[in-house]
Amino acid sequence: MDNSCKTEMCVACSVKNCVYHAENDVCNAGRIQVGNGSACKAEDTCCDTFKAK
Repeated sequence: MDNSCKTEMCVACSVKNCVYHAENDVCNAGRIQVGNGSACKAEDTCCDTFKAK
């Protein structure tokens, strides 16, 4: 699987205590990793890119 990013996307984020949280509630991380490969619904996932301020 190719994990390289080919487009620039805007990702909404309301987690204000993350170092990647930017103005207007967007994530400014260069790459986002979503975790929990066994998730069955959105609530089961988590942002593995999160880094506390």
